Amino acid sequence: MKKIILFSFTVLLTALISIILFSYLTGNPTYPKSVIQTKLYSKILDEEREIIIHLPRDYDKNKKYMVMYVLDGSSQDKHIANKFDILATTGYVENAIVVGIPNVSGKGRQRDYTPPYMKMDIDEKDSPLGEGDNFLTFMEKELFPFIEKNYSVSENRTIAGNSRGGLLVMYSLLFKPDLFQGRFCFSPAIWRDDNLIVKKASEFLTKQDSLNSFLYISMGDQENNKMKKGFNEITKTLKEKAVKQFIWHSEYTKNANHQNNAEISASVGIRKWTEYLKLKN
Repeated sequence: MKKIILFSFTVLLTALISIILFSYLTGNPTYPKSVIQTKLYSKILDEEREIIIHLPRDYDKNKKYMVMYVLDGSSQDKHIANKFDILATTGYVENAIVVGIPNVSGKGRQRDYTPPYMKMDIDEKDSPLGEGDNFLTFMEKELFPFIEKNYSVSENRTIAGNSRGGLLVMYSLLFKPDLFQGRFCFSPAIWRDDNLIVKKASEFLTKQDSLNSFLYISMGDQENNKMKKGFNEITKTLKEKAVKQFIWHSEYTKNANHQNNAEISASVGIRKWTEYLKLKN
């Protein structure tokens, strides 16, 4: 009888571990009840988009919270929300509302996170251009008002993206600098289209007298040379095109690769962002 119970327990435990592992690998994590999962129909994108809203544990409607919008929601938002929770609990940072924006599909991700002057897929000869400008307009005109209407938020708005998502975050600076006060690019795909975003950034920064904004960029020191080359080029450009009031940090993350750099370096980026806010105030 004991053997049967033990066997049943082992089977149940194995099944539970398999479910958790599957959720992690497929980017479909389980969330606590305090996390709000909802949907928003976008007229701009002409599709329904899932939104994952992480409220602070001590959420108070009478208090204003900054908001961090996280691309690749359901794979990147959870670890960033956890970091805010831990760092806020220990008093290192102010807590924030973290809003994850999941992708509709692989092609949808290419469409949304690629600037309009780059091909969605460089391996396709007739690949359409990206629609990153359209996606950012969706955020500005539809997503921001939805969050601001339903939750107690401040005007302090940030965005975080990983890989191609990091490329979109960089493009957002060139597209509409005032759209976000802080930007976080983890392992950004700067290399795409022969580092075209570097050229665009150089042209943009040359025309700026001042830029009241914050940018954090990180790259794992174990990522491939193509990724590192693009990263080094954008860092070089940021140094050469120094702009007043534009605070940026670019650094390699030790012992990190493309799969885990965002998770490892996010805490560093959030801490530097907090330091920036303290100096600004």
